[in-house]
Amino acid sequence: MNAIKQNRVLMAVVIITTAVCLRAPITSVGSILYCIVEDLKLSSTVAGSITTIPLIVIALLSPCVSKISERTGVNQSLLLGMGILLTGILLRSFGGIIGLIVGTALVGAGIAFGNVLIPAIIKSFFPDKIGTMTGMFTTTMSICSGIGAGISVPLAVTWGWGWRLTFCIWAVAALAAILVSLMQMRRMKDTPSRTGEEAVKRKEQTPLYKIPLVWWIAGMFGGQSCVFYMMVTWLPTIATDRGISAMAAGVLATVFSVSAIPANFGIPLLAGRCKNQSRLAAGIAGLGVIGLLGILLAKSLAVLFVSAAVVALSLGGTFSLSLVLFGMRTSDGVQAARLSGFAQSAGYVMAAVGPALAGAVYDLWGDWNFPVLLAVFIMIFDLIAAYIAGQDRQI
Repeated sequence: MNAIKQNRVLMAVVIITTAVCLRAPITSVGSILYCIVEDLKLSSTVAGSITTIPLIVIALLSPCVSKISERTGVNQSLLLGMGILLTGILLRSFGGIIGLIVGTALVGAGIAFGNVLIPAIIKSFFPDKIGTMTGMFTTTMSICSGIGAGISVPLAVTWGWGWRLTFCIWAVAALAAILVSLMQMRRMKDTPSRTGEEAVKRKEQTPLYKIPLVWWIAGMFGGQSCVFYMMVTWLPTIATDRGISAMAAGVLATVFSVSAIPANFGIPLLAGRCKNQSRLAAGIAGLGVIGLLGILLAKSLAVLFVSAAVVALSLGGTFSLSLVLFGMRTSDGVQAARLSGFAQSAGYVMAAVGPALAGAVYDLWGDWNFPVLLAVFIMIFDLIAAYIAGQDRQI
């Protein structure tokens, strides 16, 4: 029993150290992007691709990760992903313009492994604590995402580290995740693999794309991803367009980032106590609709800040609940990895399209109210998908 408990503790450390690396390598870029542009003399097109490339790679690679893990094992696959992430961060920092592009793609690839596999690991090792472990995972990601955005300018500019060494902070984090994963694999090296009978059973399962519930879960994850990246990209611009100062818009972006944290942790805990998550899912998604309408109709700075916080709370809760459902709607870790890969692929396609679509709508109408209204309709769809995905059944 002690050995089992020790394995679970070590696996929890693997989950936390991996979570540290899954958002910050992306969120740390935006605030010091101008340093990279000046140093490498980048065009606007190349500079813009630095934040888009990881999302595209995650969308394309996510369905493949579960297949890789079925062949090599989930622990080995996660280790591979962290190795790719470490390589990408270093190449992005020290490889010139080509290294910046290739390294950025590798960062996205490494993150895809962690995104897909952690819900499967939680399902396999913590089937009795899916909500608690998912809450720890998503909360760690959110906190480190905010830290990544917040410390980049002080380290790169104020302390004189430059953008290259600043990015290497997250290489150290990736290395720590690799070392912990190696320790965990060494302790569990005698874990038996799947039997031939189980492998045959896997092949006989209905393809995910033929299961309606899978599409609703993917829609739930995709809707919140789309609105999240729309807000991350355009919320400060929307604020300044209404006459708010650049400093206040920056504070608004910070409020948006940190307001998701309570929901990241609390919603998975509530979901773990419910047999049916439909009302919880619809309620948290409904908050997003209310918050977006608040942004649309806001006439004062206070209303805008409160509305942004409500939207962030909703998106944080919906994101965390989506990861919980990857475990609750599947029978084992392998199936959870497959569902996670499918849903996250769809989600990051929408995430990559969302900001560009919002920008196109603004270019067409010349008014930021129309992109916000588009986000409202997407969130209404997310509410419907969340209600159906929350029903107590498995794929």
